[in-house]
Amino acid sequence: PFPVWKCSQCGDFVVVGSIEELKKLAGRIPEDLHKPWIDEVRIKCKCSNIKERIPDILDVWIDAGSASWNCLDFPRKRDLFEKLYPADFILEGIDQIRGWFNLLFVASMVAMGNCSFKSVYMHGFINDAQGRKMSKSLGNYILPQEVIMDYGSDTLRYYMIGGTPPGVDINYNFDDMKVKHKNLTVLWNLHKFVIEMAKNLKMNPSSLDLGKKEFDVEECYILSKLNSAVKKATATFDDYRLNEIPWIVEDLFLELSRTYIQLTRDKSSIGSDEEKKVVLYTVFNVLLGSLRLFAPIAPFITERMYQNLRHEFKLKEESMHLFDWQIYKDELIDGELEEFMKMVSEIVQSALAVREKIQLGVRWPIKEIVVAVKDGKTKNAVKKMSDVIKKQVNAKKVSVVESLPNVRVKIKADYSKLGPEFGDKSPKIIAQLTIDSSESILKQIREKGKYTCKVDGETISILKEHLMITREIPPPYEEGTFKNGFIYINKEMTDELEAEGFAREIMRRIQALRKKAGLQKSDSVSLFIKTDDELKEMLKEWNLVIKEKVGASQFRISELEPSKKHAFESREKVKGKEFKIYLEKV
Repeated sequence: PFPVWKCSQCGDFVVVGSIEELKKLAGRIPEDLHKPWIDEVRIKCKCSNIKERIPDILDVWIDAGSASWNCLDFPRKRDLFEKLYPADFILEGIDQIRGWFNLLFVASMVAMGNCSFKSVYMHGFINDAQGRKMSKSLGNYILPQEVIMDYGSDTLRYYMIGGTPPGVDINYNFDDMKVKHKNLTVLWNLHKFVIEMAKNLKMNPSSLDLGKKEFDVEECYILSKLNSAVKKATATFDDYRLNEIPWIVEDLFLELSRTYIQLTRDKSSIGSDEEKKVVLYTVFNVLLGSLRLFAPIAPFITERMYQNLRHEFKLKEESMHLFDWQIYKDELIDGELEEFMKMVSEIVQSALAVREKIQLGVRWPIKEIVVAVKDGKTKNAVKKMSDVIKKQVNAKKVSVVESLPNVRVKIKADYSKLGPEFGDKSPKIIAQLTIDSSESILKQIREKGKYTCKVDGETISILKEHLMITREIPPPYEEGTFKNGFIYINKEMTDELEAEGFAREIMRRIQALRKKAGLQKSDSVSLFIKTDDELKEMLKEWNLVIKEKVGASQFRISELEPSKKHAFESREKVKGKEFKIYLEKV
């Protein structure tokens, strides 16, 4: 209700600023100060007449527009106002350009002569997957609880905060949201990995104090990645670029899972106690750093994981949300190492794609991977990170060359593209293409974006899409591509590589049987493998590795049946070779 009482006789009026003032002026007031009860309040005028309230009501935006000082109880109190006004940051939807954002600005300029907020973030609306407005009539609306009940509120927050830039509508779709849910599962599994590893080692990672001299390249990389992420996230939060935060943290914890843990599989399973301690320290600290960065985005799952870690490792802070914001360490940031790892990652992905193409699982070692590249920086990265490539691709050797000898590139005109564009000139263009060498034509296209030739006195430009390009690769190599060049996998198999491949596959099957049997990593087993003489002989050099890797205190491999019954068994087949695994807990 408009808080102005006016005399109809002399025109005098009073603007009432508080309930106390109204009580003083009117004597008595109703409990409810809304209409119609407020209209009963009368104030005696100096002319002896009665002042009555002007019956209008204020626009609700007056409330919203003056919220920046109303909520601080100003002008009755000044302490909070002087400490907190103007607001550091406000957030609302795109519809508030002419609504709240505008009214806050107008009201504070009129009342205070300044703007009541320093920074503003504006998000868009939620549309369906096709970009249409959600509505009941179209039947395309999704209730928040539909997502929250199945995937959790953190999945929704994580997906929507990073879904679009400020001011842009989000086209909600379940597929993208499920990717975020899967990523949260990766994060959850990382904290379980830390807890389980700490139990097996009987160590508390929060009490470990390690330095750079104890780190290999993989530790230096992921710790650099953590500190870079803290540095970048701090600057991004300070600039209120909220939509970029989830991507920074996601990149960090996915690298921890996909790269670091993959690179340290042997260290964490069959390495020395010192190596295992380094892995535990690294995963714990990078995970905790990730959770602290991610807490404002996904407050519930990060708190749950932190409480689990706190219980296991007697951590001091009561809650994830009571930590101070973490400070990055410049001395641990190695930009070149991170850049090199990114380059190497592209090469690894290409090599794994080739493995899949030739149906050779990553447990099967390969003789050699050749990286053909002309770019000096990439060459340097491959040379410095060759051990990382070998580990991730499971290759015995990494070579760097400018080009692989005897690769033949052939080009052929694509008449279906040339015909419609060049008409009767097409045959002459095709003839010209046969005169110049394939290398010369492709070099021009690579350097200038096109190949030019003269036909009937006219300059013709041929683009890459006008051609069909084939590459003949000399055996025993299979080719893959990455941004700056090519990779070649040597498919040639030796007896040693075959033996290692079978050993790795057998260890995987044993671990699967252990899991099916409900055994813990710390449980020791009695293991027996029945197979033929050929495979038995092949695995002779690997017996000790198999025994240690799968946690067997007793291990025998034979072409005969075991002399006693085992609690668990499975029949397996790898590359045409059949064998049976028998095991039991001891």
